[in-house]
Amino acid sequence: MKRFIFLTIAAYFVLMGLMSNCQRVVHVSTLVKLQRAMRLTNMAEYHDDDYGYTVRYPVFFQRSDDTMMDKGSCRFSFWRDDIEVVQCAFVEHNPDALSVDQAIQKYSAQLHASSHIKGDDYFILAGALADDSGTLSGRRFFAKFVQHRKFWFVQTLTYPEQCEQALQRLIQEIYNWQVWKNVVNP
Repeated sequence: MKRFIFLTIAAYFVLMGLMSNCQRVVHVSTLVKLQRAMRLTNMAEYHDDDYGYTVRYPVFFQRSDDTMMDKGSCRFSFWRDDIEVVQCAFVEHNPDALSVDQAIQKYSAQLHASSHIKGDDYFILAGALADDSGTLSGRRFFAKFVQHRKFWFVQTLTYPEQCEQALQRLIQEIYNWQVWKNVVNP
């Protein structure tokens, strides 16, 4: 009889221990969730009706209302807890007809870029994002500028430093960006 009571009490404690473990909520950080989402998500496409360019963005990013943006601009964002990621595309006039080399110098200085990549008709800048006073903000940017006639077609991504690895797929998407998808002569 003592053995039966002992086994019953032991089984009760084991059962309670297992149940309490099942009820624990596993906290997964927003960064880990973002990394998983970026790896698994589909990409949506935005087509700008004013200038005809196309941008791909993660389907879970929220698209800003076009009426709030300048002509030829679009904005997609993800914001949760302390993580804000913003992907934008816009068209900037090039009235001085800057060459790619001249534009690299101009925009590198303005954005305090720490690195650049130069192509025939485009360049990419990356670096730490500075606030208005020039202080580093703990955020980074990645931007591609594509030259076409008297315009620069620009796509940018701004994000917290700790998210760089999680956003590699989107950074690669911007790196490979072709302004006009499947169009022979824009």
